[in-house]
Amino acid sequence: MKALLLILTFFVQPASLALSLPDEYREEIKDCKALLDEIARSKCGKTALGLLKNAYIKIGVNLSRRSMKFENDRYQDSEFEMEGEFMPSPLLSFSLGDSYFEDSNFGYQLGGTYFTDTAFKQKISRGSNSQTVDLLTYSKMTVYAFSPTLFYSFGREENTPLNAFTAGIGLNISHTDLKGSAYVTDDKSNANCYVAGSNVIAGTASKDLITQTCDFKTYDSSGLSHGARIYLAFEYEKWITEVSSSVHTQDIQRGYQFSTYDLSFSVSRKLGF
Repeated sequence: MKALLLILTFFVQPASLALSLPDEYREEIKDCKALLDEIARSKCGKTALGLLKNAYIKIGVNLSRRSMKFENDRYQDSEFEMEGEFMPSPLLSFSLGDSYFEDSNFGYQLGGTYFTDTAFKQKISRGSNSQTVDLLTYSKMTVYAFSPTLFYSFGREENTPLNAFTAGIGLNISHTDLKGSAYVTDDKSNANCYVAGSNVIAGTASKDLITQTCDFKTYDSSGLSHGARIYLAFEYEKWITEVSSSVHTQDIQRGYQFSTYDLSFSVSRKLGF
């Protein structure tokens, strides 16, 4: 319990926190505050607090739609694609703060993000035509990303630090855990399966034909991935509304390259140290 109180005192005024807890925990809050004060006075604490001076975390809800494409790593041919729907998921990110290039509106940010996403449908494509079907397959992805970002802040000269509109672009350097199952619907070497997928798109066959003719595969991979991200964000009184799009690419086991594309809308609360 004391460890949790120690974390909370970083983001909530101790007096306010004490008012919301039973009497038995108020002494522990005082102990935590005393410990933080002692750390802050130490040489190590001053160095660490210097780095964390402008740092903050964001906690919120993310609503995203993600498309996941799997290609043959040798021939770069698409073999199957998972299509997600707009689904809510928790959002947690950390930043060392916004830094600007002298007096300009251009700046940069170093931080990280954690999120999860799941898709339960497959997208079958033939040229410009496509069809999304439920084949009782799935794909689940968990991402821990380090994301250095360049951004432009509109209206910074108006001296309204609690209200800001920004646009940015950044890199994604991530550790990605990926698992799921799928029918290989886009493999042209399996003629019967490829024709079955074409007929499903045309509406002349049921999805059962795919499960009867296409190869079924499972995958479970963990490793580094890379990509890019763009975003537009508006902050008001430390509440942040953001629209973003990002890509990730990862070489996974069994000769596949995995790519994901997403469109996200999030609402989060900024909590400073």
